[in-house]
Amino acid sequence: MSLSPGLIAAVALIYMAILFAIAFYGDRRSTPMPPKVRAWVYSLSLAVYCTSWTFFGAVGQAAEQLWSFLPIYLGPIILLLSMPWVLQKMVMISKQENITSIADFIAARYGKSQSLAVVVALICLVGVLPYIALQLKGIVLGVNLLIGEHALDTGTSAQDTALIVSLALALFTILFGTRNLDVTEHHRGMVLAIAFESLVKLLAFLAVGAFVTFGLYNGFNDLLDQAHNTAELDAFWNEAVNWPALLVQTGMAMIAIVCLPRQFHVTVVENIEPKDLRLARWVFPAYLVLAALFVVPIALAGQMLLPAGITPDSFVISLPLAEAHPGLAVLAFIGGASAATGMVIVASVALSTMISNDMLLPWLLRRQSTERPFEAFRHWMLTARRVSIVLILLLAYVCYRLLGEGASLATIGQVSFAAIGQLAPAMFGALVWKQANRRGVFAGLIFGALLWFYTLVLPLAARGMGWSLASFPGLSTLLYAPIGLQVDPLTRGVVLSLAGNLLLFAWVSWFSRTRVSEHWQAGRFIGHDLGTKPSNRSLLAVQVEDLLLLASRFVGEERARQSFVRFAERQGKPFEANQPANSEWIAHTERLLAGVLGASSTRAVVKAAIEGREMQVEDVVRIVDEASEVLQFNRALLQGAIENITQGISVVDQNLRLVAWNHRYLELFDYPEGLIYVGRPIAEIIRFNAERGMLGGGDVEENVAKRLYWMRQGTAHSYERVFPNGRVIELIGNPMPGGGFVMSFTDITEFREAERALKEANESLERRVAERTRELSKLNQALTEAKAHAEAANQSKTRFLAAVSHDLMQPLNAARLFSAALAHQDEALPHEAQELVRHLDSALRSAEDLITDLLDISRLENGRIAPDRHPFALASLFDTLAAEFGVLAAEQGIDLRVRGSKQWVDSDSKLLRRILQNFLTNAFRYAKGRVVLGVRREGQHLRLEVWDRGAGIPEDKRKVIFEEFKRLDSHQTRAEKGLGLGLAIADGLCRVLDHRLEVRSWPGKGSVFSVSVPLARRPAARPKAAVGSEVNG
Repeated sequence: MSLSPGLIAAVALIYMAILFAIAFYGDRRSTPMPPKVRAWVYSLSLAVYCTSWTFFGAVGQAAEQLWSFLPIYLGPIILLLSMPWVLQKMVMISKQENITSIADFIAARYGKSQSLAVVVALICLVGVLPYIALQLKGIVLGVNLLIGEHALDTGTSAQDTALIVSLALALFTILFGTRNLDVTEHHRGMVLAIAFESLVKLLAFLAVGAFVTFGLYNGFNDLLDQAHNTAELDAFWNEAVNWPALLVQTGMAMIAIVCLPRQFHVTVVENIEPKDLRLARWVFPAYLVLAALFVVPIALAGQMLLPAGITPDSFVISLPLAEAHPGLAVLAFIGGASAATGMVIVASVALSTMISNDMLLPWLLRRQSTERPFEAFRHWMLTARRVSIVLILLLAYVCYRLLGEGASLATIGQVSFAAIGQLAPAMFGALVWKQANRRGVFAGLIFGALLWFYTLVLPLAARGMGWSLASFPGLSTLLYAPIGLQVDPLTRGVVLSLAGNLLLFAWVSWFSRTRVSEHWQAGRFIGHDLGTKPSNRSLLAVQVEDLLLLASRFVGEERARQSFVRFAERQGKPFEANQPANSEWIAHTERLLAGVLGASSTRAVVKAAIEGREMQVEDVVRIVDEASEVLQFNRALLQGAIENITQGISVVDQNLRLVAWNHRYLELFDYPEGLIYVGRPIAEIIRFNAERGMLGGGDVEENVAKRLYWMRQGTAHSYERVFPNGRVIELIGNPMPGGGFVMSFTDITEFREAERALKEANESLERRVAERTRELSKLNQALTEAKAHAEAANQSKTRFLAAVSHDLMQPLNAARLFSAALAHQDEALPHEAQELVRHLDSALRSAEDLITDLLDISRLENGRIAPDRHPFALASLFDTLAAEFGVLAAEQGIDLRVRGSKQWVDSDSKLLRRILQNFLTNAFRYAKGRVVLGVRREGQHLRLEVWDRGAGIPEDKRKVIFEEFKRLDSHQTRAEKGLGLGLAIADGLCRVLDHRLEVRSWPGKGSVFSVSVPLARRPAARPKAAVGSEVNG
């Protein structure tokens, strides 16, 4: 089964687009990730260790020898769980020393040797290029399988695929790996994309493994049983475990997790917070366990189900294709591509950093431009890194072409591991052995690299070219001579190269002298605590006074002494020149001199001074050269700084001669051409300005003498002058340490004009504020009087309503009695009279209701309603309302439904009944069809609700309806009665009872009015008298 190349290309493009989007989001994110998320992203990014070797090649290894794949998983797990201090120490040291790569790390430990950094970078480049080629081979393998070509085909289409992948990865790496010049600035977007790829490749491998184990078989036991019963696999099961190879490869995997450039980069350089390693220590081993879970099932299933000619490295994709699951095959391809691309991206960034920093930067510093040094430097270095990335990937493509079909993924990976493993003695020696030195590292690296090439690379190349190993002296003996153990040639080559490296490293380090700078760095790298500094004992027989004398020669006696005194104060000790100089004093002297001489020249000067020897001529030449460059750089930096500020600047030396100025200074004073030059006495310039009237009135010579006096005395001064052209200039003078004077000239004309305008506006504003204050006082007084009149009128209204309502109720009650008496004479009255009596009674009832409302409003406003809250049964209240409004509902054709409750509530039963009456009356007035009185429970409250199907209330009218005498006449259907007081009374009673009143409405559908009443406990029943008690007598 095969898929369309166009489909594969589309999937690859979509996946790359997703990676670009994730990386872009990570870079442009304005806020840092939360600590927990950051720790998880960091932990997952460590899985860049899992490349196409672990995705495709591990299955191939397991298919050839069952447990041979385990070392690549066991090594990192053992290191992280048993020796976590290794990575923790690397991270802490790298942050302390501002380390940017593994070459920088090793060089920094061994005296900051530039030549050692170059050697390490070259070994990394040679060792990693085949490993990148392995990733290209893994991607091409997946593409060939999906489109139906031979898995190991390296023809034109495969070459095109590999070249396109190389260029695409180069573009991604350039965009998100070289955005900043400072490599220690973390590439958040790149790391986020790598973490995403780690998830993708793990999920893809688990999906294929689960499909094989539980889709093609009935679990692990079924698969293993069938594999044991397959005759073709008898030799596979009977093959003995190669324990020497297993142990050696496990050790190499432990070394790889520390020494691989890409692993060092994500683990150390990209680490934002050292405590993130606590989570990574457990997450990454768990990741590796999951990644190894289905390796054996896939390897066994591939051998049982696939034809014999299929390469084992392809089983992960070939099995889904053979079982007609193209989607799963594409997912497996994406997982393998993720494994490959993650490694290529990070390795390219790490290698390009080493090439630019350790190979190209020293050459660049000697050709540094003095006009715009930083911009030129930044542009050149970023370009160098980007070009390096392209060259690295093109070289990897050439390496891929040269490898051809001759080697498996696992073989290439092991050879690359062995190359990087040559850094292990230097790396672990840097962390644990103080006597390890640069000479030992050089000897070990060179000898180990030669053995690696002779015993591992040469046999691989000879096999590909068809050469005989006999033509290489001693090679056959080294690789195939019997030694009593079953050790394959690959394992022998690894052991021989590492053993030779380690032995020579230890021997040379032991018998050679360690340089002072290496002693210092050893103290910084090796300590009982990661944060400790070197021991306080004196490393050499040198006193603080000697260092002070040395520093004075280059930075001046006053500055040197001040710096030494401040350093002693920071240490919490008095400054004593005759005390022995420990490593801290030596390091302080280096820092003080580095700004003048440069770092490497400073080390040479200090070393020569404390060893008590004369410096060589070439050292002096180099120091002068570097110091000259530093001075030129500093001057260019100073000139660039003063030219880019808005003030005019002039600098005078201790002899009162002009030594520096900027263009703005010339513009402000409009000097004629040729007047200003370096070394001109400042007195002549001051006199020239005084004669032009720029220093105010008075005698010219007096003005000149006064300003010269200030400069000689080192007196800071400032003043303003109005120049003849009308410009206002602020002049500020400040003395410099060691003599000299700096003058700044600021044009503040616009500021003074704005200040004058502001002052005028302020005076005008004060007048307007005073006028407005008088007007507001009058208005406030009028408002106070109007409020008093309104309150008095309201009190009069309230008293009037109370009095009138009471007086009106008496005749109305009498009229109701007469009306009732007439109603009892129905049989004696004619039909027309009976109708009049009923209308009369209705009119009297309405009038009584209106007057009752007026009385309630009056009592509410006067605060004369005192609620009597007590527990009572809600059912009795609902029964009363149902009976009261049932007859009215029947008369008006309204379907009244009452849904009561057996709960007890805490309220005033009369006032609560009045509230619900007003709700129901309002509903009957506007309702169409059905009105519902019901109860809902809300926690410890009951919400008593009245629902109607009226016209509804608009949103902007829902507060108006609770005002007195307000009615929505436009929506009324029975609006002939009422003054609009019912809801106002209900609202007032709710406030008196401290009950919450709510209204919800849907225009055109209806409304619901509700009041929330607290629940109450039912009173305990009184015990009944005993029945049949005992009678005595």
